[in-house]
Amino acid sequence: MPSDPRITEFVILGTAWVLSIGLHEAGHAYTAHWLGDPTPELHGRLTLNPFAHLKPINTAVLLPLFFLAVGGGILGAASTPIDPSRFRKPLRDRLLVAAAGPAVNLLLAGAFIGIFLLLGERAPRGSLNHTFLFAMVHLNLVLFLFNMVPIPPLDGGDVFRYFLGVRGREVLDGMRQYGIIVAIILLNIPKVAAVYFMPAYLLEGLVF
Repeated sequence: MPSDPRITEFVILGTAWVLSIGLHEAGHAYTAHWLGDPTPELHGRLTLNPFAHLKPINTAVLLPLFFLAVGGGILGAASTPIDPSRFRKPLRDRLLVAAAGPAVNLLLAGAFIGIFLLLGERAPRGSLNHTFLFAMVHLNLVLFLFNMVPIPPLDGGDVFRYFLGVRGREVLDGMRQYGIIVAIILLNIPKVAAVYFMPAYLLEGLVF
C-alpha cells in the first residue's frame, strides 16, 4: 500500500465503493434475469465483476469518490438496463428487481460486521483491516438507506410504486426525470440527513 496515509485511505475507500456499488447492480441484473428479462445479459451485466456495472466510469466511480474524499455525500449513479415488459409479472417483478440492489448492500453490511467481530483484536482501530471493514459497512448501510428513499429513479421509488394505484403510479413515474435531484437536495439538509441516516450511525457506533 502507498506510504501516504491519505492515499491509502483513498485506495481503501475506492475499493470499498467499487465493490459495494458493483455488487448492488449485480443484484439487480441477476434478479431481472431470473424473472425473465434477458436485457442485463445482453448488455454484459450478468456478472459479479463490479467493473462491468460501473458505466459510465465518471459518474459511477470518479465523481462519487471525489465527493466522499472531500467529506461530501454520495453524488453519483450506476444503473442496470432492464425491460419491465419482459417480466412475467411486471408490477411485482419490478418491485423485486428494485429491492434486490439494496438487499445486497444490507447483506454485505451484515457480512462485514460479522467479519469484523470474528477478527476481534486482529482489526484494531487505525489498522488497514479496521479501515476497510468500516468502509464496507458504512458505504453499504448508506447505499441501502439512500437507495430506499421512495422517490424514482431510486430503488425505493419502484418499491413504493408497487403499493400505489394506477393514478398514483402515473404521478410517481412523472417524477422520474427529476426525482434524484429532489432526493439529493433533501438528504443534503443536515437535519434531514442526520435523522434519516441515524440507524446507520447508531449501528456503526455499537459495532466499531
